[in-house]
Amino acid sequence: MKTYEMSDEEKEFLAGYDLTKYDRPSVAADVVVFSVMKDDECEDVRRLQEKKLKILLIRRGGFPYKGSWAMPGGFCRKGEDVIDSARRELCEETGIGDAYVKLVGVYGEPGRDPRGWVISSTYMALMNAGACSLKAGDDAQDARWFTVELTEVSGTSEEIAKNEVEASYKVQNGKRYRLVLKNADSDIKLTAVLRKTDMSSCGRSSDSYDIEECEGLAFDHARIITEAVLGLREDVRRDMKLAFDLLPDRFTLTELQNVYEQIWDMELTTPNFRRKIVEYVEETDAYQSGERYRPAKLFTRRNDARK
Repeated sequence: MKTYEMSDEEKEFLAGYDLTKYDRPSVAADVVVFSVMKDDECEDVRRLQEKKLKILLIRRGGFPYKGSWAMPGGFCRKGEDVIDSARRELCEETGIGDAYVKLVGVYGEPGRDPRGWVISSTYMALMNAGACSLKAGDDAQDARWFTVELTEVSGTSEEIAKNEVEASYKVQNGKRYRLVLKNADSDIKLTAVLRKTDMSSCGRSSDSYDIEECEGLAFDHARIITEAVLGLREDVRRDMKLAFDLLPDRFTLTELQNVYEQIWDMELTTPNFRRKIVEYVEETDAYQSGERYRPAKLFTRRNDARK
């Protein structure tokens, strides 16, 4: 950053300026880490096991929310840029320092953190889980990958729980979403129900996602994860090249299609998908090995399709 040159008059002003006369928040950098990976081994040897969209969560080792699950993150250090704080936290948890990172949003709603006024600058990161080396930070008990399920539902949270068919006719305050996060290696299941509110009438360009129910997630992280998943879906629709950051350097076209299907939560027609993706990939001389089904041709991202 270019050094700002001040006049003598401005230096004199700043010498007497008292920054402490204004309340100042603590600033945290949090990261929603996305990857796509398999669960357990597939029992049907004739069936190609699909990979699933997952996020990385850490189990908090101290108060507040001791024992609850949260996104990786921490407080910014003095003299540190916020995005550098996010990258530092990401590297400490995964061992990867060069992942794709993008701002999701800034969260500063009063009362979001019982410790006081804490503003979170939250980023999303996309990475190939095969290159990760998970390590829970000093303030965490555990670190695990969770499968992400985010679906639109109807009715109030009470009606959702009762599974009432007529609930769809009673929605007055916008769409509702159910967030379910599952860990494949345990019986851990985290859930939340959120209500979307259109804030355009209040002069805000973004929608609000209010937590109606939450089980197992710390702070307002259910809201942040929901907004990150919806944001990822839209980002990949606008720029399909982003999905390559979730893959190793070489991949099959079936694996590539599976990544888009997991992000968008929908099945794609294979011929149409391959016609659309052909401009972004190039064929290699290698084949997939070590699998229980017929080896498939491996592809890589075209150099002109790299960011």
